[in-house]
Amino acid sequence: MLKLRIPRLTAAALMRRGALAYLIVWVLSPPLAYGTGWRVLAALAMLLWLALDTLAPRSVLRKPNWPVLGMVVFVLYSAFIEGLVPDSAGINQQFQIWIMLFFLLVGESHRRGRSDEAKFCFWVVLIVLPVWELATLWGISTIAADVSRTISRSSQEARELAGQGIGGYNFIYVVVLCLPFLAHLVFRPVSRKGRGQQQLRWQRRIIRLLIICNFVLSILVVIRAGYSIALILSAFAILSVLLVRSRRSIPLAMSLCLVGLLVLTAAIALQPALRALQGATSGTEYSAKVRDIQASLEDEKSTGSVEGRTERYIRSVHGFIENPVLGTLTFDEVGKHSAILDRFAQYGLGFGLLFLALLIHVPLRVARSSQVPIGLALAFLIVAVGFPLLNPVFMSWGLVLFVFSRGAFAFMGIAFKTNGRDEASEEPESMRAADPSSLRGPR
Repeated sequence: MLKLRIPRLTAAALMRRGALAYLIVWVLSPPLAYGTGWRVLAALAMLLWLALDTLAPRSVLRKPNWPVLGMVVFVLYSAFIEGLVPDSAGINQQFQIWIMLFFLLVGESHRRGRSDEAKFCFWVVLIVLPVWELATLWGISTIAADVSRTISRSSQEARELAGQGIGGYNFIYVVVLCLPFLAHLVFRPVSRKGRGQQQLRWQRRIIRLLIICNFVLSILVVIRAGYSIALILSAFAILSVLLVRSRRSIPLAMSLCLVGLLVLTAAIALQPALRALQGATSGTEYSAKVRDIQASLEDEKSTGSVEGRTERYIRSVHGFIENPVLGTLTFDEVGKHSAILDRFAQYGLGFGLLFLALLIHVPLRVARSSQVPIGLALAFLIVAVGFPLLNPVFMSWGLVLFVFSRGAFAFMGIAFKTNGRDEASEEPESMRAADPSSLRGPR
């Protein structure tokens, strides 16, 4: 009879994981986006996690590093400015940013010897994502090809569609940020042999199947949703994982040029290829699907035109140039289409740089580490920096950027240096727990 070793966790560790599990489900689940009750529970979960972390021996709040201090300063300053110069949208528009930065605290806590909790969050995300990816694909196929963009606009229709589990703008780009890790795990499977974590065959198969399902569904969602920037960033990420292998200057430069050339060629050839494919599938059940993809991409170009985006970017740049020190102070006067440019325009140079540093410090740390495969590091950096430069960010972005990424690296066996020591070596014995990759049967 097969026996599994169940991890023994303290009550505090169980409550931490329970709070994080609810927050992960909450930020990733479209049906939970609009309910007041769900939001109250999320606030209580965050307060519980903060209380438990404060009481922990290596609390990020009692012993903060610079990202934690920067996050606290930014949240307090933005709250002060919001109270001083209220916007038409009210303080609610700040909650997305603040909750995103809450996950920065979680990620920094995981750096302090809590890699098992990071892996727990990683697996929860991989279990939750396919549910809503399938619901989103169902909505695109049965309701409308542009249903994901409909949800991005706040309306009663968007509430009804989200209630059916269909993901919108936020969900699509969360999937895009997951793709570098999923692509790496699919094409470069993790070997646990020799690490004291050898798995049973059925465990390896379940893990492999879960990762492949997430990767395939993510690709389908990005293609069917019809967001052009999502397609381009995804192509860059996957090709970087596949083609960029060396950190040496010349091979790296050649690989990046090849990736850029392939993405550019694909962008130019996509519409002609779809038109040819539509002709080839005429009269079959696939013709309508090809037509829907083509229509969604054309609609994306018309609703999110280069001219419209450029005008919004220029508005933020002008706001920053006119008030480089303090900024406009009001969010109403910025372009509202670039998280990074908007923060420079609203808060000025100092707090704009602080916000930028908070967003990119994890991808840069990953890129500098020689333990991380360079293709994965570059893919993560491209998506993590490219998206907030071109679009607004949201709370679930922080979940993947700060927490999911940490769990993925922990699962790969990659430990970063913390004050000259490996993170994995700092984990206290009482905090160790098994994830799906470390469950064993009897010897």
